[in-house]
This record gives sequence, structure tokens and C-alpha cells, in this order.
Amino acid sequence: MEELAVEKRGISIFGAFGLVILIFIIQVLLYIPVEIIGMIIRRIGLNNINSYINIAGEIFVNLGVVYFLIKRIRKKEEFNLKVKYKPNYKEYIFALLFLAAHILIFGNTLGILIDKIEVSQWVVEAFDEMFINPIIAFLSICVIAPIFEEIIYRGIILEQLSKKYNSIISVTTSAVIFGLIHANLHQSVNAFFIGLIIGFIYIKTNSLLLCIFWHFANNFLVFISSMYITEAVSDVVLTVSIFQLLLGIILLIASFIFFNWRKDDSDCNISET
Repeated sequence: MEELAVEKRGISIFGAFGLVILIFIIQVLLYIPVEIIGMIIRRIGLNNINSYINIAGEIFVNLGVVYFLIKRIRKKEEFNLKVKYKPNYKEYIFALLFLAAHILIFGNTLGILIDKIEVSQWVVEAFDEMFINPIIAFLSICVIAPIFEEIIYRGIILEQLSKKYNSIISVTTSAVIFGLIHANLHQSVNAFFIGLIIGFIYIKTNSLLLCIFWHFANNFLVFISSMYITEAVSDVVLTVSIFQLLLGIILLIASFIFFNWRKDDSDCNISET
């Protein structure tokens, strides 16, 4: 089996999957003290703050993973997260158009088919438990997930893959990994295509901040729909809207062209930090 360590220049495809396994192991180990603290909190009757302990634990675990990965890479090569470049307003706008394109196309193609498949019970229970406290749900879905997932899966894994492979292989591999880590069919398929889009944006702009923004916008829509869409509306049988599908395709092409041309922009000299 290939060694899990990051190689001198970048990381191989097998190494990337190995790194994901390593991330999982680190998360399990770091969650042990978090769970112990949670048990103590519940035992002494402070259940009202237990959810805040959990969110603090989630931040602690993610910080630990990021710190470990960056330190591991820096033993082999120079490495910095690409967060110095500040996207301009056009990039934010076309990022949102890319998001709209994804929602319209996916919602009128694979989304309809996947919606017919029953959601895993553990996924339903996890979301129900999270949304007991909307503040905690917002922090977890809209703040923590976009920041740390983009740092790990675009800023680290995709960045390291791109040092060894071309853009297509790098983005596709990172998207597959991003889909698999969601561990359920409904989220995984959607996350794969999201991984392709955000990965493309990252490769073309070298902007981790723009990726975090895109991820936040997507998750914020998920948060709003989960909070306010009624069960009656969610039970409506979905059908294909040709108009929405065509509009999505137009927005997809426009966004693709914008970011693809932007690569040659003379003002896009990106500095790492």
C-alpha cells in the first residue's frame, strides 16, 4: 500500500484517498475528549449548554485536522493556503450564477431521480437533532462547514493534487472524495457536482475565499429551505421544468466562460499567504 505521507511535490490519487482515511482517524481521536466533556456536562445536568459544547468541539476537531495536515505537508515542501487574494464583485456575482446554474440543472435532472429514493434514517435524525437549535444549525452548516471543508478539500487536497496532475484529474478526484465523505446517496451525488464546480473555481482563481463564499451561499440556501419550507411543499411531486433547465444551462455556460477566460487576466497574479 502506498505510504499516506504527502510526497515531496503534491500528492498522488491514492495518497489523497489515504489522506482522507487519516483525516477520519484524527477526527475520531480528537472527538474522544469532546465526547467525554459532553458526558460530564450532561451528567451534571447542564443539558442546555451541551449543544454549544458540541459546536465548540466541532471547531476544535477541525482546527486540529487542518493544523495536522498543513504541518505534515510543510515537512516535505513549502505550503500556504491561498487566502490572500480578495475576489472582486464580478467574481462573486458569477460564483452566484454558477450556484444558480447548479441548482436549476441538478434540480431538473438527477435531483428528481434522487428525490424518489428514501433518505437514510440516520440522516433525517441527524438533521432533526441539529435543527432543534437554529443558531447551532446555522453555525455548523453555514459557517463551520464552508470554512473547514474548503480548507481541507480545496485548499489542501485539491491544491496538492494539482501539483502532480492536470486540472481535470485533480478536480475530478477531489470532487469524488468530497462526495464520498458525505456518506449518504442524497448528499454525496450533489456534493460530487458541487465539488466539480468549486474545484473549477479554485483552479481558475486560486482563491480559497471565493470557494468558501460559494459553499456558504449553497449551504445557506439549504439552511433556509430546511427551516422554512413546509412538509406540504416538500411532498409535492417534482417534475422537469424545461425553462428552468435551459436557464440553468445558459447560466452554466456563462459562468464557465467567465472563470475560464479570467485565468488569462493580467490582474490575476495571486499571492499565497
